Amino acid sequence: MRPFLRAFQVGFLIGVLVCGVWMAGQAQGRVGYGDWQLHLPTNRALALADTGPLVYVATEDAFFVFDKELHTTRLLSRRDGLHDVGVRTVAYDSLTQQVVVAYRNANLDVLRPDGSIRNLNDILRKQLAGDNTIHSLYFHAKRGYLAGSFGLVVLDMGRLEVRETYTNIGPGGAAVRTFASTVLGDSLYVATSAGLRRGHLKDNLLDYRNWTTDSGGGPRDGDPYRALATYNGHVYAGLNYAAILRFTGREWVPLSALAGRAYRQLTPSRAGLVVADQENVSLLQPDGTLETYPHELVKDPRAALRGRDGRLYVADYQRGLVVSSVDKRQFENFVTNAPATASAFNILPDATGRTTVFAGGFTDRFVQSGKHEGFFEYLDGKWTNITPQTFPDRAQYPDPQDLARGTRTADGTLYVGSYANGLLEWKGPGKFRLFNPTDNQPNPLISSIPADPGYTRVTDVAAARNGDVWVINRHLEVANVSGVHIFTPAAGTWRTVPYFPAAENLDRIALDDEGVAWISRSRKEGTGMVAVNASGDYRIFTESAGGLPEKGGNIYDLVKDRRGAIWVATAKGVAVYDDPSLVFTADNPGFRLPIVKRGTGSNFPTLFTELVKTVAVDGGNRKWFGTDSGLWLFNEDADEALLHFTTDNSPLPSNKIVDVAVNDKTGEVFVATEAGLVTYRGAATVTEGKPDCAKVYPNPVRRSFTGQVGISGLANNAIVKITDVSGLLVYQTRANGGTVVWNLQDYNGRRVQSGVYLVLSSDADGQNGCISKIAVVEQ
Repeated sequence: MRPFLRAFQVGFLIGVLVCGVWMAGQAQGRVGYGDWQLHLPTNRALALADTGPLVYVATEDAFFVFDKELHTTRLLSRRDGLHDVGVRTVAYDSLTQQVVVAYRNANLDVLRPDGSIRNLNDILRKQLAGDNTIHSLYFHAKRGYLAGSFGLVVLDMGRLEVRETYTNIGPGGAAVRTFASTVLGDSLYVATSAGLRRGHLKDNLLDYRNWTTDSGGGPRDGDPYRALATYNGHVYAGLNYAAILRFTGREWVPLSALAGRAYRQLTPSRAGLVVADQENVSLLQPDGTLETYPHELVKDPRAALRGRDGRLYVADYQRGLVVSSVDKRQFENFVTNAPATASAFNILPDATGRTTVFAGGFTDRFVQSGKHEGFFEYLDGKWTNITPQTFPDRAQYPDPQDLARGTRTADGTLYVGSYANGLLEWKGPGKFRLFNPTDNQPNPLISSIPADPGYTRVTDVAAARNGDVWVINRHLEVANVSGVHIFTPAAGTWRTVPYFPAAENLDRIALDDEGVAWISRSRKEGTGMVAVNASGDYRIFTESAGGLPEKGGNIYDLVKDRRGAIWVATAKGVAVYDDPSLVFTADNPGFRLPIVKRGTGSNFPTLFTELVKTVAVDGGNRKWFGTDSGLWLFNEDADEALLHFTTDNSPLPSNKIVDVAVNDKTGEVFVATEAGLVTYRGAATVTEGKPDCAKVYPNPVRRSFTGQVGISGLANNAIVKITDVSGLLVYQTRANGGTVVWNLQDYNGRRVQSGVYLVLSSDADGQNGCISKIAVVEQ
C-alpha cells in the first residue's frame, strides 16, 4: 500500500477506535469529556478527490472522508490537523500522492504521503485581483493548476510553493476569471471569462500575447465555460446550455450528446469521460456513445468520478456523497445525521435532555431573513429535522418563516416565535396552531405592516412556572401599542401587559424567580432594557441610569442563573443584576459589572472590549459567553476566565458565535457559529431527583488514557472524594452541578496505579451519599 494511503488509513482506523466513526444515517456517538463533536450537514456536496481506498468530499458546510472498504464517513476539522474551515474544493495528485484542500478564502492545505499536513497560505496573503474563490484543481507533471476568480495559479507539487500566477491573460492583457484547466501534449487549456484560452507550456505564459482563443471557443455572456478535461487524445469543454465541445486542433466542435445542459464537471476515466450536468451523471465512451445513469438519489450533481473499482462517486448538492454499485444499477448515499442546514439562530435545551435548534431569525438590525428552514431536535445522539422538506404537507407542518426562538412548557409543548408569521404552537406533526392577525383569532398579535400579516414579528418567548407563555411581538411601525403578551394555554386566553415606553420595540426576554420579565429593547431603534411584571409595573435600565456598561446599551442576550441573578450580554461586555427581588424597591441597586482581577492596578470589567452575543449558564452556575472572537468559559461570578476557544485551538467552524446553550442533563455545550453547529462535552450537569451515581465514563479506563473520566448523577455541587480500595484518599474536589471529572492523577500530579478506585460523594449536609467505582487497567 502506498505510504500516503497507509498513513491516512491508520489515522482513520485509530479514529474508529477512539472517537467513533459516524455511519451514514446513524446517530452520532458519545464523545469524551472536554472533547468536541461537529454537527454539520454533509448533504450539499461540491467536490471529490479519490485516493484509491478513500474519497475526500468537500461540501458547502463540512469536509469529510469516505472509506470505500468500511463504507463509513468521518468529518474532518482542525482537530485532525487542518488549518482552516470552509472547504471549497479538493483534488488528488496521483503522481505526488498528495491531496490538496482549497478553502473558500483561498487558503490551502496539502495532505502529504507521510500523514502530515502542510499549509500554503500564499494566495490567502497575496492581494489578488477579484475575489479569492478557487473553482477547480488540476494536476499534470507535478504541477497543480488552481483555477480561480483571480486567474490561474501554478503550484510546484514537489516544493509545495507557488511558481506562477496568470492573471492578465485575456485579449489585450485583460484580467480574467478562470474556472477549469487541463493539459494536452505541450499546451495548457483554460476555461476563462474570456472564452477557452490555450498556450504552449514552453512559452512565457505571463505574456497575454502567448495565449490563443480558437474558433468556437470565444467569449460568451455569463461565463458559460466551467468544465474542461483531456480524454482519449482530445480536449473537451462544457459550454453551458449549448453542447459539449471537442477541440480538433484548430476549432471547438459541438457534439450532439447531452446538448443543452449545464455542465458542472468533466472527469476522464478508463471507461470514458464522466459528465456531471445539472440533472444526471453520464459516461461518454471512446466510440462516442453515451450512457446516462439516472437515479432518484442523483438530484443535483456537482462533481462525479469513476473509481478503479468501477463504481461511480457523485457529489450531489442535495443528497451528499452518492455511490453506485459496480453495474450502476443501485445507488446509495452517505450523509451524517445532522441538522438539515448549517443555519442556527437560537438553541433551546430542555429538562428531558432534548435540544432544539431554530434556523431562522433576523439580521442584527432586525431585518427579516426570509428563511424557511424550520427547526432541528437532538435527543439521544440523533437529529430529527422539522423542515418543509421532511414535512412537505402543510397539514403536517405549516412552514412559518424565520423561526427565531422558542420555549417549552412542562407538558412538552413547543412555542416558537416566527419573525414573520407570529407564534407557532407545536405538539408534533399535524398537531400545531399558528397565532397571528389572520389565524386562531382572537389573539392580540399585530403585524408591523397592518395591511400585511406576513410581518407579524415575534422575537422571543418564555415559559413561566405556572404554564403561561410570554410573547414579545415587535411592531415598531405601530407606535404606542404594547408588544408584550401572555398566553395561557390551559384556558386558551390572552392578556396584554399595559404599555410602557418602547413596549412596541423589544427583543429578548428572561423571567426571574419573582415572575418579573426582563426584556431588552431592540438595538435598531433603542438601547437598554426594562423589568416589567404582568400588572404593568416597570423599571427601565440604561447606561446612564441602571448600571449597564458604558456604550453597552445594545443588548444581545439575557438569562437567569442558578441563584436567580439576571445576566446580560452587551456590545461592551457583560453585566449582572444580583437580586431581582429588589427591582421595584426604593433601594434598587442597578446592574453590576463583574471585575476580572489581575493584580494591583490591572482590574477591568469582564470582556469589556468584546461584543458579547450570547450567555449561557451550566450546571455549576459557570458562565459561557459567545463573542465575535470565540467562546469563553468563566467561573460563577464571571471574574475569572477558565477557557477561551477559537478556531486556532478548537474545531469551532467560526470565531463568530451566534448562540450558546448548555444541556443540563448531558452537560453538552451547544455552540452555534456563523458556519455551523458544534458541541463541547462539558463537565457540568444538573441532577434531578435522587442522585444516581451510576454513570461513569469511560469505565474501565486504561492507565495511559489522556482524557478525563466523568462521574455524573451526583448530588448537585457534591463534595467528592476518590480513594483506593484500602480507603487511602487520592483526590478530593467539588462537583460542577451533578458531574465531576478526574484526570487519573493524585494530589501531587502523579498518575495513579492500576486498580479499583472508589468515588465517595455527598451534598453539603452530608446527605444523598453515593459510591461509584472506577477500574483503572494497564495497557
